[in-house]
Amino acid sequence: MEIGIDCVDICRFEGIENNKRLLEKIFTKNETKYCMSRTPHAQHFAVRFAAKEAVIKGLMCYGITKSFNEIEIINRDNGKPEVRILQEKRKFTCKISLSHSREIAIAEALILVHE
Repeated sequence: MEIGIDCVDICRFEGIENNKRLLEKIFTKNETKYCMSRTPHAQHFAVRFAAKEAVIKGLMCYGITKSFNEIEIINRDNGKPEVRILQEKRKFTCKISLSHSREIAIAEALILVHE
């Protein structure tokens, strides 16, 4: 089992909704749609970015590399965040926790790849 954690300044994501190319590089269509439905947009984009970084750090310990848009952070119907790793054949378990204040977004991921 491996762990990853990341935090980012939310101000870095202010106005990101106006940069379509950057959005496509980092976020899936589902993530962008979700973040655009929430206000302020920046904190929702920031916490998902932090989550992706946390997942990437945990996966690296298994020798798995993924780009940002191959990792999707979605919310279940009950609001709990969930990780989907796109185009990955290996089975894994990932628990994730997201949080943010007005200035900082933080995420922690606990990952187990079933080999």
